[in-house]
This record gives sequence, C-alpha cells and structure tokens, in this order.
Amino acid sequence: MKSLIIAAALLLTASLTQAQNVTVDAEKKLNFDFSKYKTFAWASQVDNKLDPGFYFLNDLELKKRIRDAVKSELEGRGYKYQRRAPDLIVNFRVFDKPTTITGYTSYGTTYFGTELRDPEDQKTFDVKAGSIIVNLIDVKTGQAVWRGLASGITSDNGFDRDQNKIKQAVNLIFEKYAYRADKY
Repeated sequence: MKSLIIAAALLLTASLTQAQNVTVDAEKKLNFDFSKYKTFAWASQVDNKLDPGFYFLNDLELKKRIRDAVKSELEGRGYKYQRRAPDLIVNFRVFDKPTTITGYTSYGTTYFGTELRDPEDQKTFDVKAGSIIVNLIDVKTGQAVWRGLASGITSDNGFDRDQNKIKQAVNLIFEKYAYRADKY
C-alpha cells in the first residue's frame, strides 16, 4: 500500500511537471544548521491584504491558497505556526509577469538583497511569468536562509489559480527543503 501511494505521488509530480513545464529550484545558506528552527510566522507582506508592485499578482484568494499550501508543507515537517517570537519568517511572492531580480551571492538582510554590498557580490536571475518564490528568513539575523522557486504555473489566462495546481507547485518547491523541525 505504501509503495502504491509513493508511486501515485511520483506520477502526479511527473504529470504536473510535464503538463505545465513547471521548473523548480532552491537555494540554501551554505554550512548552516537548520535544526535550530522550530516555529514560523508570516512576513507582513503575506498578512497584508494587497501587495503593491508591478510584477506581483494582487489576488487575495490566490494569496490565501499559497499561504495555506506553504503552511501545510511546513506543518507537515513539524514546524509550528507561532505569531510571537518565531524562529523563521516566511515570505512569498507570485509573479504574473517576467522580471529580473538582483540579489547577492550570499544572502543579505532584506528580501531581495537591496542593502548596500560590493558590486562583485551581485547576482541576477530571471523570473518567468507564473512563478512563486518562497523565502525563509532567520528572525534573529534577518537573513534569508532558504529560497524555493517554482515557475511555469500558467494557463491560457496567465497565472494558473487552480487550488490543486498551487498545492502541487508548493509541494514541488518544498521537496527541495530537506529539513524538519521534529525528529520524524
């Protein structure tokens, strides 16, 4: 039975990737101990009603679907939602239009690395339309310690807002996150 469930999950993941050409990537802070994290809370941007910005989707229902999917993934890994004094702040963005983001090779103290750094530290990457980026930020240092990206989540009308497709994309992102808050 267990192998049947695993096979079904793999088939579902493969069909999502093939049908939509969803690509997934992740980065983590090198030589870092993730075992100290047990709790999370949302960044203010995630809790706010609308998100200002030309490239971001401003859809409250979509934001709720992604927030629920991310919460489910984290809780499934033993993390607890804790509004006061969490270990991690979770932030995500949904891109409806393609853009280029400038960041740094080592994580900085802000969401997309807008702090002043040496130019040789800069790193740019292209974000396709139909992308979700999830960042986990250490509360004590203010630095992003992990980032996951799924792109290609599109339909004929732009970003695919289907709840199941969003859950699947977030699941693919968190397949790249190999850490747990519990000893499962």
